[in-house]
Amino acid sequence: MIFYFSGTGNSEWLAKYIGERTNDANLLFIPDEMGRVGSHVYVLAENEPLGFVFPCYAWGVPKFVEDFICRLNVSNVSYLYFACTCGDDTGKTKEIFCNLVEGRGWKCNLGYAVQMPESYVNLPFFDVDPKDKERRKISSAFERAELICEEIRGRVSDKFDTIPGGMKWLKSNVVRPFFNKCLISPKPFKTNGKCTSCGICKKVCPLNNISANVVNGVPQWGRNCVGCMRCYHSCPTNAIQWGWFTKGKGQYLFKKAIKQLSSVE
Repeated sequence: MIFYFSGTGNSEWLAKYIGERTNDANLLFIPDEMGRVGSHVYVLAENEPLGFVFPCYAWGVPKFVEDFICRLNVSNVSYLYFACTCGDDTGKTKEIFCNLVEGRGWKCNLGYAVQMPESYVNLPFFDVDPKDKERRKISSAFERAELICEEIRGRVSDKFDTIPGGMKWLKSNVVRPFFNKCLISPKPFKTNGKCTSCGICKKVCPLNNISANVVNGVPQWGRNCVGCMRCYHSCPTNAIQWGWFTKGKGQYLFKKAIKQLSSVE
């Protein structure tokens, strides 16, 4: 059983890759399960691994994924792992995740990070990767993902390779709380005049947080936002902006990137 979340597609690809190569067909998208978690008991088969796949948010586990795990009721947990995607490094994500599941009475046996193309654009000096770097990261990610699958199949335990990087205490203990408090908000979202009212942003939002204005059809954001930026990256005219921070910046979606990579090869 694999619980996963993905905004721009990196973690979705990783979750499905792991599922296919470990013969785990039970992939559960966390937003889809939010209505059941807390009241539903998820039952694992004998020796079935429990996996969590998610993007690293500000050098840690996304806050809503933490909340989900805290409410999750799973029986028969014998082997547990996580795999997170990141642009560069993950800080203390390993410690945060292991402490989180330990609080539920579970042991985390395996943890990995996979570097993927950058999609965070909500601060100055943060932008998507250049195309050549994007291609290199995706190519390397396949090898990394295969290694993770081998170790899950072999039930490797007490192994963590999470690319913590430098200054991990500062990043995860200082920057991350500020990020969770101030930088996950739907309030700065707006359109820049290029909006065609196509409705794609509404369709792709994993939290169903976007509606269309009844007068002009432009998107309106509700309060239930997790900051995944899928709406921004999916907009065909790049009409969606998050304040002034995203002005002039690029867009990234895994499916588009892998399609471009295949055409080059």
